[in-house]
Amino acid sequence: MKTRILIREGQYQLNKAGCMDPKTDAEELYSFLTGRDRVQIFLEAEEEVEPETERRYMKLIERRAQRIPLQHITGEQEFMGFRFAVTPDVLIPRQDTETLVQEGAKAIQSTQKEKRSFLERLKGRKDWEILDLCCGSGIVGISVARICGNVELTASDISEAAVALTKRNARDNRVEAEVLQGDLFAPHQGKRFDMILCNPPYVKTNMIGMLQDEIKDHEPREALDGGRDGLDFYRRIVAKAPSHLKEDGFLLMEMGYDQGEALRKLLKESGRFREIEIVRDLPGKERVIRCRLKRDR
Repeated sequence: MKTRILIREGQYQLNKAGCMDPKTDAEELYSFLTGRDRVQIFLEAEEEVEPETERRYMKLIERRAQRIPLQHITGEQEFMGFRFAVTPDVLIPRQDTETLVQEGAKAIQSTQKEKRSFLERLKGRKDWEILDLCCGSGIVGISVARICGNVELTASDISEAAVALTKRNARDNRVEAEVLQGDLFAPHQGKRFDMILCNPPYVKTNMIGMLQDEIKDHEPREALDGGRDGLDFYRRIVAKAPSHLKEDGFLLMEMGYDQGEALRKLLKESGRFREIEIVRDLPGKERVIRCRLKRDR
């Protein structure tokens, strides 16, 4: 069978199974199996595929047709131009979360920080100490560290598997990071940061069953379920974050498209934050809430 016909058959099977982007997935699976990029696939469109390659490819298509996420088959995902390992123990990196990374990097790059002392700089101290809370695969903190460079990264998650994966992704992306296990701020007693970034669970409990099969059946529920109104984790974070932020420190959190005003109210009522801003993602949906800790009087 020719390459283009084989991939077209894969696309047909995925379309029949209800996969959202069957053409892209069919091409990605062929690329994953053969190591060929899209240009090579195009150039080899009329070449005959070895029977063994054809057999293995259709096995991959069969798995994807069962609505197993593409990233769980390939074991990786690109995010912000970097490659990250992915397992079923964590949420799959999505483009939505790039807004959180971009806002964090923008704050670091645009805010003038006091220079470290000569001795601190001599010891290699970085200008920014940031915390990636509920880190999952570590994509947020690692991406910010890669983009900005002058970051001392700490990451944490309640999941042992997530902690192990974040350590792997930090190593693979050549980022030094302290990765700790524990519930929210529990591992960070007595520590304060210049910035806290977080993509917490925020899906309403009764909405999880309405998500795509790839999400509700294959991604960890504990990384999705934000409680009855989706705000359980935000309440805990807003209450505890001031004790873990330095003066003027930033708090940035990803959120659901319809949670902006509720979060703005939550932050205002706490009385501890200023410059509360809702940031929209590329499609125009409210995606990130950003604020700063008020200065002590």
